[in-house]
Amino acid sequence: MFKRVLLALDFSGLSMGLFNSLPDLMKLGLKELLLVHAVRVELSAKDGINPIQLKFLEQLKQKRSELEKEGLNVDIEVPVGAPAEEIKRLAEQRDVDLILIGSLGEGSRFRELFLGSTVADVIRISPVPVLVEKYQAKEEGHRRVPIFTEKLASLLLPTDFSASAEYVYRTILKISDKLHEVVLLYVIDRGNTVDNILEASKNAEEKLEQWKEKFIQKGVSARYYITGGPPGQQIINTAKKERVTLIALSRRGKGNLAGLLIGSTANQVIRLGETPVLLFGNCEKVNL
Repeated sequence: MFKRVLLALDFSGLSMGLFNSLPDLMKLGLKELLLVHAVRVELSAKDGINPIQLKFLEQLKQKRSELEKEGLNVDIEVPVGAPAEEIKRLAEQRDVDLILIGSLGEGSRFRELFLGSTVADVIRISPVPVLVEKYQAKEEGHRRVPIFTEKLASLLLPTDFSASAEYVYRTILKISDKLHEVVLLYVIDRGNTVDNILEASKNAEEKLEQWKEKFIQKGVSARYYITGGPPGQQIINTAKKERVTLIALSRRGKGNLAGLLIGSTANQVIRLGETPVLLFGNCEKVNL
């Protein structure tokens, strides 16, 4: 599914921890890895890369050698410019299938994305799906939240049945052999009358029942929930309650919700949630 992956790195130890995500991605088809460390113009030395960055690059080269011994094709790019724009440019130029980036989760006292605004910008402008890894604060330091706890993943699939959400559903259905269970979620956040809410619930139940049966036919355990409230918080709550290892959702909604997911909802799920998030746009390129 994700043969070519761009891994976005900064100087932090958490960023380097993204290398621990590669075994999970290899289960999803990873063969070629592009390591990208974008250097902001204002931080670059007058004569090019500064000594700290050179040391970091040496670490990356060592990592490349280790990964190549494991059978991966690895390349390194160190562009100078606005990080998100450079990541987007290289993702398009190298025809990657996925961008891998990371953030701190609810367990962190910082409650901030460790790559700062770069993460939000990459999510907003990325031409391909983005996997946002999560880290929880532990006594011994920050620990990555694994996607595949054993051989298979458990996945939360929120939906509003928009075209983008339907695309995510079809994509996930095609990789059902990688899943142990799927939890479907529809959040009713519109409707001024009881009748409107009841109608929305009935329509959602019919569609979710169809989706559930499709996953069951693929040999995947599936169930669904219909609830009300702020979408972002409901997604976070359900992911925690069901102990899923991955959330897959669209970056865009429908109607008045268009753009909502990439705004308040996705931002909330990524910033405050404890679960890795796989974000798709509308009909994005995924090599299946």
